[in-house]
Amino acid sequence: MEAIGDPTFTWLKVETTVAAPIEQVWRAYTTPADIMNWNAASDDWHTTKATVDLREGGAFSSRMEAKDGSIGFDFAGTYTKIVEHKRIEYAFGDRKAEIEFTPGPKGVTVRVTFDSEPTHSIEQQQGGWQAILDNFARHVKAKSKERTVAKNTICVWYDKDAEAAARFYAETFPESSVGAIHRAPSDYPFGKAGDVLTVEFTVAGIPCLGLNGGPAFKHSEAFSFQIATDDQQETDRYWNAIVGNGGQESACGWCKDKWGVSWQITPRVLTDALAAGGDEAKRAFEAMMGMKKIDVTAIEAARRG
Repeated sequence: MEAIGDPTFTWLKVETTVAAPIEQVWRAYTTPADIMNWNAASDDWHTTKATVDLREGGAFSSRMEAKDGSIGFDFAGTYTKIVEHKRIEYAFGDRKAEIEFTPGPKGVTVRVTFDSEPTHSIEQQQGGWQAILDNFARHVKAKSKERTVAKNTICVWYDKDAEAAARFYAETFPESSVGAIHRAPSDYPFGKAGDVLTVEFTVAGIPCLGLNGGPAFKHSEAFSFQIATDDQQETDRYWNAIVGNGGQESACGWCKDKWGVSWQITPRVLTDALAAGGDEAKRAFEAMMGMKKIDVTAIEAARRG
Protein backbone atom coordinates (compact mmCIF):
# COMPACT_ATOMS: atom_id res chain seq x y z
CA MET A 1 0.00 0.00 0.00
CA GLU A 2 1.16 3.55 -0.71
CA ALA A 3 -0.36 6.95 0.01
CA ILE A 4 -1.15 9.17 -2.96
CA GLY A 5 -2.45 12.73 -3.26
CA ASP A 6 -4.80 13.58 -0.43
CA PRO A 7 -3.42 11.94 2.72
CA THR A 8 -6.95 10.87 3.66
CA PHE A 9 -6.77 8.36 0.77
CA THR A 10 -4.65 5.23 0.59
CA TRP A 11 -4.19 3.22 -2.59
CA LEU A 12 -5.22 -0.33 -1.64
CA LYS A 13 -4.75 -3.53 -3.64
CA VAL A 14 -6.39 -6.99 -3.55
CA GLU A 15 -6.07 -9.87 -5.98
CA THR A 16 -7.04 -13.45 -6.74
CA THR A 17 -6.29 -16.02 -9.44
CA VAL A 18 -9.15 -17.73 -11.25
CA ALA A 19 -8.54 -21.02 -13.08
CA ALA A 20 -10.73 -20.23 -16.09
CA PRO A 21 -10.33 -18.75 -19.59
CA ILE A 22 -9.99 -14.96 -19.75
CA GLU A 23 -13.26 -14.66 -21.71
CA GLN A 24 -15.18 -16.46 -18.98
CA VAL A 25 -13.54 -14.42 -16.21
CA TRP A 26 -14.21 -11.13 -17.98
CA ARG A 27 -17.82 -12.05 -18.69
CA ALA A 28 -18.48 -13.03 -15.08
CA TYR A 29 -16.97 -9.76 -13.84
CA THR A 30 -18.99 -7.55 -16.20
CA THR A 31 -22.39 -9.27 -16.57
CA PRO A 32 -25.18 -8.08 -14.22
CA ALA A 33 -26.61 -11.57 -13.68
CA ASP A 34 -23.19 -12.83 -12.57
CA ILE A 35 -22.46 -9.77 -10.45
CA MET A 36 -25.63 -10.40 -8.46
CA ASN A 37 -24.28 -13.86 -7.60
CA TRP A 38 -20.81 -12.89 -6.35
CA ASN A 39 -20.90 -9.26 -5.23
CA ALA A 40 -21.03 -9.70 -1.45
CA ALA A 41 -18.39 -9.79 1.25
CA SER A 42 -20.25 -12.25 3.50
CA ASP A 43 -23.08 -14.77 3.38
CA ASP A 44 -25.52 -12.45 5.17
CA TRP A 45 -25.30 -9.85 2.38
CA HIS A 46 -26.34 -10.00 -1.27
CA THR A 47 -26.67 -7.82 -4.36
CA THR A 48 -30.30 -7.35 -5.34
CA LYS A 49 -29.79 -5.35 -8.53
CA ALA A 50 -26.94 -4.58 -10.92
CA THR A 51 -26.62 -2.58 -14.14
CA VAL A 52 -23.64 -2.33 -16.48
CA ASP A 53 -23.02 -0.08 -19.48
CA LEU A 54 -19.56 -1.39 -20.32
CA ARG A 55 -18.00 1.46 -22.28
CA GLU A 56 -15.88 4.48 -21.47
CA GLY A 57 -18.32 7.02 -20.06
CA GLY A 58 -20.87 4.29 -19.33
CA ALA A 59 -22.45 3.98 -15.90
CA PHE A 60 -22.69 1.01 -13.56
CA SER A 61 -24.56 0.44 -10.33
CA SER A 62 -25.37 -2.24 -7.80
CA ARG A 63 -27.64 -2.41 -4.78
CA MET A 64 -26.17 -4.29 -1.82
CA GLU A 65 -28.40 -5.24 1.10
CA ALA A 66 -28.30 -7.31 4.25
CA LYS A 67 -30.39 -10.42 3.68
CA ASP A 68 -32.54 -9.60 6.70
CA GLY A 69 -33.44 -6.27 5.07
CA SER A 70 -32.05 -4.21 7.94
CA ILE A 71 -29.64 -2.12 5.87
CA GLY A 72 -28.50 -1.53 2.32
CA PHE A 73 -26.61 0.86 0.08
CA ASP A 74 -26.03 1.69 -3.58
CA PHE A 75 -22.63 1.46 -5.22
CA ALA A 76 -22.38 3.37 -8.51
CA GLY A 77 -19.87 5.01 -10.78
CA THR A 78 -18.66 5.68 -14.31
CA TYR A 79 -16.24 3.69 -16.42
CA THR A 80 -13.25 5.80 -17.46
CA LYS A 81 -11.23 3.20 -19.37
CA ILE A 82 -12.10 -0.19 -20.89
CA VAL A 83 -9.54 -2.47 -22.54
CA GLU A 84 -11.40 -5.72 -23.24
CA HIS A 85 -10.01 -8.75 -21.39
CA LYS A 86 -7.23 -6.57 -19.91
CA ARG A 87 -8.27 -3.58 -17.86
CA ILE A 88 -11.20 -1.66 -16.37
CA GLU A 89 -10.93 1.73 -14.69
CA TYR A 90 -13.79 3.60 -13.06
CA ALA A 91 -14.59 6.56 -10.84
CA PHE A 92 -17.07 6.43 -7.97
CA GLY A 93 -17.67 9.69 -6.14
CA ASP A 94 -14.28 11.32 -5.60
CA ARG A 95 -12.53 7.95 -5.60
CA LYS A 96 -11.30 5.64 -8.35
CA ALA A 97 -10.51 1.99 -8.91
CA GLU A 98 -8.61 -0.10 -11.45
CA ILE A 99 -9.02 -3.79 -12.29
CA GLU A 100 -6.32 -5.67 -14.19
CA PHE A 101 -6.85 -9.09 -15.80
CA THR A 102 -3.61 -11.00 -16.40
CA PRO A 103 -3.71 -14.52 -17.89
CA GLY A 104 -1.02 -16.91 -16.63
CA PRO A 105 -0.20 -20.60 -16.39
CA LYS A 106 -2.50 -21.08 -13.36
CA GLY A 107 -5.39 -18.99 -14.65
CA VAL A 108 -6.31 -15.32 -14.77
CA THR A 109 -5.01 -13.04 -12.01
CA VAL A 110 -7.57 -10.35 -11.21
CA ARG A 111 -5.99 -7.41 -9.38
CA VAL A 112 -8.17 -4.61 -7.98
CA THR A 113 -6.59 -1.34 -6.86
CA PHE A 114 -8.81 1.26 -5.23
CA ASP A 115 -8.88 4.45 -3.19
CA SER A 116 -9.68 3.99 0.46
CA GLU A 117 -12.27 6.03 2.37
CA PRO A 118 -11.96 7.57 5.86
CA THR A 119 -14.97 5.94 7.56
CA HIS A 120 -13.62 2.40 7.98
CA SER A 121 -10.17 1.16 8.88
CA ILE A 122 -7.70 0.17 6.16
CA GLU A 123 -7.88 -3.41 7.37
CA GLN A 124 -11.70 -3.47 7.16
CA GLN A 125 -11.72 -2.05 3.65
CA GLN A 126 -9.03 -4.31 2.33
CA GLY A 127 -10.65 -7.31 3.99
CA GLY A 128 -14.07 -6.48 2.54
CA TRP A 129 -12.84 -5.96 -1.01
CA GLN A 130 -10.73 -9.13 -0.78
CA ALA A 131 -13.73 -11.11 0.44
CA ILE A 132 -15.79 -9.93 -2.53
CA LEU A 133 -12.99 -10.83 -4.93
CA ASP A 134 -12.63 -14.27 -3.34
CA ASN A 135 -16.39 -14.73 -3.72
CA PHE A 136 -16.01 -13.82 -7.38
CA ALA A 137 -13.35 -16.52 -7.83
CA ARG A 138 -15.59 -19.11 -6.17
CA HIS A 139 -18.50 -18.10 -8.40
CA VAL A 140 -16.47 -18.56 -11.59
CA LYS A 141 -15.13 -21.90 -10.36
CA ALA A 142 -18.62 -23.14 -9.50
CA LYS A 143 -19.98 -21.95 -12.82
CA SER A 144 -17.22 -23.82 -14.66
CA LYS A 145 -18.13 -27.05 -12.86
CA GLU A 146 -21.81 -26.60 -13.72
CA ARG A 147 -21.06 -26.33 -17.43
CA THR A 148 -22.48 -29.27 -19.37
CA VAL A 149 -22.41 -30.06 -23.06
CA ALA A 150 -25.79 -30.74 -24.66
CA LYS A 151 -26.38 -34.20 -26.12
CA ASN A 152 -26.96 -32.64 -29.53
CA THR A 153 -25.27 -29.37 -30.52
CA ILE A 154 -25.41 -27.63 -33.89
CA CYS A 155 -21.88 -26.96 -35.16
CA VAL A 156 -21.69 -23.97 -37.51
CA TRP A 157 -18.53 -23.51 -39.61
CA TYR A 158 -17.09 -20.02 -39.99
CA ASP A 159 -13.99 -18.77 -41.74
CA LYS A 160 -12.62 -16.83 -38.74
CA ASP A 161 -15.49 -14.83 -37.24
CA ALA A 162 -17.35 -17.31 -35.01
CA GLU A 163 -17.09 -15.02 -31.98
CA ALA A 164 -18.37 -11.95 -33.84
CA ALA A 165 -21.27 -13.98 -35.25
CA ALA A 166 -22.18 -15.42 -31.86
CA ARG A 167 -22.18 -11.98 -30.25
CA PHE A 168 -24.40 -10.61 -33.02
CA TYR A 169 -26.90 -13.46 -32.56
CA ALA A 170 -26.91 -12.93 -28.78
CA GLU A 171 -27.67 -9.23 -29.26
CA THR A 172 -30.39 -9.88 -31.85
CA PHE A 173 -32.47 -12.85 -30.70
CA PRO A 174 -34.18 -13.65 -27.37
CA GLU A 175 -32.98 -16.58 -25.27
CA SER A 176 -29.55 -16.20 -26.87
CA SER A 177 -26.14 -15.90 -25.29
CA VAL A 178 -22.41 -16.41 -25.78
CA GLY A 179 -20.82 -19.15 -23.69
CA ALA A 180 -17.27 -20.45 -23.42
CA ILE A 181 -14.66 -19.38 -25.95
CA HIS A 182 -11.84 -21.84 -26.60
CA ARG A 183 -8.50 -21.02 -28.19
CA ALA A 184 -6.37 -23.30 -30.33
CA PRO A 185 -3.69 -25.09 -28.26
CA SER A 186 -1.33 -25.16 -31.26
CA ASP A 187 -1.11 -24.01 -34.88
CA TYR A 188 -3.60 -25.49 -37.34
CA PRO A 189 -4.12 -25.17 -41.14
CA PHE A 190 -5.99 -21.86 -41.00
CA GLY A 191 -4.89 -20.39 -37.67
CA LYS A 192 -2.25 -20.04 -35.00
CA ALA A 193 -1.95 -21.19 -31.41
CA GLY A 194 -4.02 -18.83 -29.25
CA ASP A 195 -6.52 -17.93 -31.99
CA VAL A 196 -10.20 -18.38 -31.17
CA LEU A 197 -11.05 -21.89 -32.38
CA THR A 198 -14.57 -22.58 -31.06
CA VAL A 199 -17.31 -20.49 -29.49
CA GLU A 200 -20.23 -21.96 -27.57
CA PHE A 201 -23.42 -19.99 -28.06
CA THR A 202 -27.19 -20.32 -27.85
CA VAL A 203 -29.66 -19.01 -30.43
CA ALA A 204 -33.31 -18.80 -29.33
CA GLY A 205 -32.71 -21.61 -26.88
CA ILE A 206 -30.80 -23.89 -29.29
CA PRO A 207 -27.21 -24.81 -28.26
CA CYS A 208 -24.63 -24.23 -30.98
CA LEU A 209 -20.87 -24.34 -31.47
CA GLY A 210 -19.15 -21.91 -33.82
CA LEU A 211 -16.00 -23.34 -35.39
CA ASN A 212 -13.34 -21.16 -37.01
CA GLY A 213 -12.28 -23.69 -39.64
CA GLY A 214 -11.03 -21.43 -42.42
CA PRO A 215 -12.39 -20.74 -45.93
CA ALA A 216 -12.56 -24.34 -47.20
CA PHE A 217 -16.34 -24.82 -46.75
CA LYS A 218 -19.11 -22.35 -47.52
CA HIS A 219 -22.65 -22.06 -46.23
CA SER A 220 -25.71 -22.73 -48.35
CA GLU A 221 -29.49 -22.80 -47.96
CA ALA A 222 -29.18 -26.53 -47.28
CA PHE A 223 -28.97 -25.45 -43.63
CA SER A 224 -30.89 -22.59 -42.02
CA PHE A 225 -32.16 -21.35 -38.69
CA GLN A 226 -35.92 -20.81 -38.62
CA ILE A 227 -37.10 -18.12 -36.21
CA ALA A 228 -40.84 -17.95 -35.48
CA THR A 229 -42.30 -14.48 -35.02
CA ASP A 230 -45.59 -13.33 -33.53
CA ASP A 231 -46.25 -10.19 -35.57
CA GLN A 232 -44.89 -7.84 -38.23
CA GLN A 233 -42.92 -5.78 -35.72
CA GLU A 234 -40.95 -8.80 -34.53
CA THR A 235 -40.50 -10.00 -38.12
CA ASP A 236 -39.14 -6.60 -39.17
CA ARG A 237 -36.80 -6.41 -36.20
CA TYR A 238 -34.96 -9.66 -36.94
CA TRP A 239 -35.02 -9.23 -40.71
CA ASN A 240 -33.68 -5.68 -40.56
CA ALA A 241 -31.01 -6.65 -38.04
CA ILE A 242 -29.67 -9.44 -40.28
CA VAL A 243 -29.92 -7.63 -43.61
CA GLY A 244 -28.76 -4.31 -42.14
CA ASN A 245 -25.63 -5.93 -40.69
CA GLY A 246 -24.12 -6.84 -44.06
CA GLY A 247 -26.60 -9.59 -44.87
CA GLN A 248 -28.80 -10.03 -47.91
CA GLU A 249 -32.43 -10.66 -48.72
CA SER A 250 -33.56 -13.86 -50.39
CA ALA A 251 -37.14 -15.05 -51.02
CA CYS A 252 -40.12 -16.44 -49.09
CA GLY A 253 -38.93 -15.14 -45.72
CA TRP A 254 -35.32 -16.27 -46.18
CA CYS A 255 -32.25 -14.08 -45.76
CA LYS A 256 -28.53 -14.55 -45.17
CA ASP A 257 -26.36 -12.94 -42.52
CA LYS A 258 -22.96 -11.39 -43.33
CA TRP A 259 -21.25 -14.73 -42.62
CA GLY A 260 -23.42 -16.58 -45.16
CA VAL A 261 -25.66 -18.41 -42.67
CA SER A 262 -29.28 -18.64 -43.87
CA TRP A 263 -32.22 -17.58 -41.70
CA GLN A 264 -35.95 -18.05 -42.14
CA ILE A 265 -37.85 -15.28 -40.37
CA THR A 266 -41.27 -16.90 -40.33
CA PRO A 267 -44.43 -15.37 -38.83
CA ARG A 268 -46.59 -17.93 -37.07
CA VAL A 269 -49.57 -16.78 -39.14
CA LEU A 270 -47.84 -18.27 -42.19
CA THR A 271 -47.05 -21.63 -40.62
CA ASP A 272 -50.59 -21.78 -39.20
CA ALA A 273 -52.05 -21.12 -42.66
CA LEU A 274 -49.94 -23.83 -44.30
CA ALA A 275 -50.85 -26.27 -41.55
CA ALA A 276 -54.55 -25.60 -42.12
CA GLY A 277 -54.35 -27.18 -45.56
CA GLY A 278 -56.89 -26.84 -48.36
CA ASP A 279 -57.66 -23.57 -50.12
CA GLU A 280 -56.47 -21.50 -47.16
CA ALA A 281 -52.99 -23.04 -47.38
CA LYS A 282 -52.94 -22.66 -51.18
CA ARG A 283 -53.80 -18.94 -51.02
CA ALA A 284 -51.22 -18.26 -48.28
CA PHE A 285 -48.56 -20.26 -50.12
CA GLU A 286 -49.13 -18.41 -53.38
CA ALA A 287 -48.96 -15.06 -51.58
CA MET A 288 -45.72 -16.08 -49.86
CA MET A 289 -44.07 -17.03 -53.16
CA GLY A 290 -44.04 -13.41 -54.28
CA MET A 291 -42.47 -12.07 -51.07
CA LYS A 292 -38.97 -11.52 -49.76
CA LYS A 293 -39.70 -10.50 -46.16
CA ILE A 294 -43.05 -11.94 -45.13
CA ASP A 295 -45.89 -9.43 -45.07
CA VAL A 296 -48.13 -10.49 -42.19
CA THR A 297 -51.11 -8.40 -43.32
CA ALA A 298 -50.98 -9.87 -46.84
CA ILE A 299 -50.80 -13.43 -45.47
CA GLU A 300 -53.77 -12.78 -43.19
CA ALA A 301 -55.73 -11.42 -46.16
CA ALA A 302 -54.84 -14.46 -48.25
CA ARG A 303 -56.04 -16.78 -45.50
CA ARG A 304 -59.43 -15.07 -45.48
CA GLY A 305 -59.68 -15.33 -49.25
